[in-house]
Amino acid sequence: MGDERRLITQQTDELLTVLNRQRHDWLNHVQVLLGYLHLNRTEQGEAHLKRIAEMAMQESMIARLGNSLLSVFFLTFNALNKEMLLDVDVCEKVNLSHIVLDEQSLFQMVSEILCTVNEHVAQDGYEPASMQVSLFTGESGVHFRFDLAGELTVSGLDELEKLVRKSEQSAVEVTEWIHTEEEWILELIVPFS
Repeated sequence: MGDERRLITQQTDELLTVLNRQRHDWLNHVQVLLGYLHLNRTEQGEAHLKRIAEMAMQESMIARLGNSLLSVFFLTFNALNKEMLLDVDVCEKVNLSHIVLDEQSLFQMVSEILCTVNEHVAQDGYEPASMQVSLFTGESGVHFRFDLAGELTVSGLDELEKLVRKSEQSAVEVTEWIHTEEEWILELIVPFS
């Protein structure tokens, strides 16, 4: 019973962290809008509202990916991690329930890639690195493109190479892979079932 309570407490703490971060972000948006209104800068205020609407639409598309594990991971990553900012761009309606990998296998592959990058990204002290993950549906499957703006440690490059080699042993196709200390891009296609 003690382990169950610890797990529930840990999950509750993580949920509160996520909710506090989201509340903080929304309050920042409200303050920016109030500032534009106070300065009578309606054009800038309108542009900011459009950006907020686009962000909310992306979050909605992420929530409807057809893989609840991956959706929650994407939507909570920034609140739970400070080393790297994650920006997920779902380019169109993507349904992950029609691919060859099951929900758990896909979640494990993507989360291992992102967590490994997060653990091995070089910290320069100014701004955190950022990872752009783009998802879109192609003719043969769903494309996952990972584009890191930041540097990886040598050990991180080695760990990621192992993960990419592991994914190549499954049905996943690696269509692009640039891996230097200055640039790290990976594009995968997960075929339809």
